[in-house]
Parts: sequence; structure tokens; C-alpha cells
Amino acid sequence: MMKRRAFLTLGGALLVAACATDTPIAGPVPQVGFQHLEPIRLMVADVKLSNGYQSPLKAPNAEHRFATSPAQAMLAWAKSRLQAVGDPQSEATARFVIEEASVIETKLKKSEGFTGMFTYEPTERYDATIRARLSIQGGLNGGGGEVLVSAQRSTEVSENATLAEREQAWFAMTEALMTDFNAQMETEVNGYLARWLHTPGLK
Repeated sequence: MMKRRAFLTLGGALLVAACATDTPIAGPVPQVGFQHLEPIRLMVADVKLSNGYQSPLKAPNAEHRFATSPAQAMLAWAKSRLQAVGDPQSEATARFVIEEASVIETKLKKSEGFTGMFTYEPTERYDATIRARLSIQGGLNGGGGEVLVSAQRSTEVSENATLAEREQAWFAMTEALMTDFNAQMETEVNGYLARWLHTPGLK
């Protein structure tokens, strides 16, 4: 069994400023999409997806308030990118399991005195952490392999941000988080699960 752990920690400071009414994002809810990317074709009979992360649905966690939560984005990534192209009669199976998909909200202390009275400052920070395991078992003489990929992002929201601006900041953070995750997963799969990748023109 080949095992690989890959951890990516990147901070994205997105400071949301001013505006007027407290209304959510107008129109359709934006989705984190991966349709423009080529699928990762695996020589397996099936790709099974599961979410092992259970949100507490209460503070300090905030992922359940997102229009597109990190877990939803990760499942969308797996459905879009992981493709089984092996013999349907084969016993080889790929499993994509979400292990972490949390967003923690931290209240930030506002400056005191004159500065605090006349300036808008960040009052909440959101720290997102995702982690997923992709493993393959069976086939290829019974061999197996797996990779574990993690990514982190953060954003801060100003005290005068509207609900729409807050949601836009959450979406931007989730999108950046998934960009990091996608790049790292591609690197790990190409490096440690390459024997299961389908190469066009080769049999």
C-alpha cells in the first residue's frame, strides 16, 4: 500500500468593505465549478464518494451558513473530475472520502478610542480547512494506493459588510480553497496514483 500525505496551507485575506442594504446575493447562487477541467480518468470500475465530516451546525462553525459549503464544493469536484474508465467487471474501486470541511468563525476585537469610532474594521475572521482521501483498491494484481490532501484558507469581513458582501467573501474563499485543493490533488495523483491513470492511446 502506497500512502502519501500532502498538506497545503495558504492564507487569503479578503477584506470586505462598505455598502448599503443587508440583502443576500441577487440571482442564482454562484457555484464553484470544475467543468472546464479535463476529468481525471482512472482505470477502475467505479468511483465511490462519501462525506465523513459532520458539521456541528452551531458556532463557532459557520460552514452550514454558506450557500456552497466546502463539503458541497468537494463533492462537486469529485463528481466532475474523477471518472471511472476501467473494465466494469474489474474489482478495482476508487474511493473519495471527505474527512474535514470546516469553517471556524472568530470574533475580532475592535480598536478602542478615536480609531475605533471613525474607522470600519474587520470584526470576523473565517478559517476554512478541508481534507480528503482518495484511495484505490483491487485490480493491477491486487495493488492499492492512496493520497491525502489538505488545504486551508482564511478571510476577514468588515463590520459594515452587507449580507451579500459577506456571502461573496465566503464564496471567494471557498473558490480559492478549491483551487488550492484541485492543484494539490492533481500533483499527488500524478505522482502516487499514476499507475491507475488512463493514458489515451495506450492499452
